[in-house]
Amino acid sequence: MATEPGMNPGAQARIDPRKLRHPTEKDDLALNPAGQALLLSIDETARPAELAATFPRIVNRLARLWKAPLLVDRCFEELLTDSRGNRQGFPLGVLMELSTLRDYYQTTVFPTQRDVWDSEQKLKGR
Repeated sequence: MATEPGMNPGAQARIDPRKLRHPTEKDDLALNPAGQALLLSIDETARPAELAATFPRIVNRLARLWKAPLLVDRCFEELLTDSRGNRQGFPLGVLMELSTLRDYYQTTVFPTQRDVWDSEQKLKGR
């Protein structure tokens, strides 16, 4: 962060994260047809009902990325990891649904090699 003129170097100006967000769009407020179709395609045990009701924009985003495993993995990483250090975080129920959905995606939808440990285990025949 840049410091404002006249401020000591330790006192940094805070940036309001709301000003960094894109303008609200229709797909941010309600599930679009792709988001609805995605929910119906997910096994009931992993279906994120609370996420869809509370944060439809996330389900809509996942629906756009669903067939691109690397992008979906990155999306889950961004959702489940606080890289800024000052985020409020999701309610516990939504967090649990996101974690379950990530596991479902990585084991059922696209059960592919995702890291070096996967390839090492395959080489050892495990």
